[in-house]
Amino acid sequence: MVIQRFNVQRYSQLLIASVVALRQTPLIQSWRNFFDSNYLLQLRREYLVLQRLLQRKTWPSGAQRTSSKIPITFLASLSLFSSTGSKKSAEEQNIQTKMTEEAAKNLADTIQHSDQLFDENNFQEAYDLLQKCSEREKYEIKWRVARALYNLSKTIPSPKKEEMIRESFQFATEALALNDNDYASHKWYSILLDAKSGLDGIKERVTQLENVKLHMRKAVELNPGDATSWFILGQFYYGLAELPWYQRKIVSTIFATPPTGTYEEALECFEKAESTKPNFYSMNHLMLGKTYQALKRTDKAKEFLTLAANVTVLNEDDKQAKEEAAKLLKKL
Repeated sequence: MVIQRFNVQRYSQLLIASVVALRQTPLIQSWRNFFDSNYLLQLRREYLVLQRLLQRKTWPSGAQRTSSKIPITFLASLSLFSSTGSKKSAEEQNIQTKMTEEAAKNLADTIQHSDQLFDENNFQEAYDLLQKCSEREKYEIKWRVARALYNLSKTIPSPKKEEMIRESFQFATEALALNDNDYASHKWYSILLDAKSGLDGIKERVTQLENVKLHMRKAVELNPGDATSWFILGQFYYGLAELPWYQRKIVSTIFATPPTGTYEEALECFEKAESTKPNFYSMNHLMLGKTYQALKRTDKAKEFLTLAANVTVLNEDDKQAKEEAAKLLKKL
């Protein structure tokens, strides 16, 4: 192949400028450039062409070989594109280590920021932040995306609501597959399995009762200090305790030994959640009030229903707790 008017000196100068500019760019930006464009790939291809030309004794027609030597700074700078088959230099290893550390730092920053947004009930912003993360396949990101989506779905009308629940369940399933030794994966898988199976009908939801219980109990075992896990386990027992007769009939046809739950078991879980983190959740106050009411302990029921009815509404759960508690108080 004939290369027309190939000026090696000019070609090398252009590459020097490109590589030096790249090396002066912050490491994280260089890392993003690597994934977001073909910039480095193109530079490496150009470098390989130049390398082959430098090794030749004869030059293509039209090529101008300069008598001046290629600057040694240029050859040194090309170490960024050296062959992976050879041993990495200390500088290359240092660059790779810094890139890894920067990526880990950015992941930690993203997680911290998204958790803060979630705690402030900014679910959409938390979701958007997680979606922009370059480490979206990480376990720590997947379960948080599932959590954000599920909470966003609470204010969305059908059929979009159902789509979001199913999507969040998929993220929870992937998170559990990545790490089944962390309480968060079992917690959110349990929550979303129950929510998703509820969309598929009473029989499917009843069929999944044991799995829901299994994963929530696992979450509590892995992290007994998580108040929300205790609350959800309490909801499970409460739901079984107040199961209507026709649903009990479905349960008895599916299970040889049907799962059981009592108001006493539910109360134990709700109280454990409250003692672990007092006033952490308006819905826990509501469920404590409802459970005490079911157990005919009216004074205690009024105490917690009053707390729920007077909550400052910050999200959909607060709104639901406030409205339901107010209605129940009128009946006491």
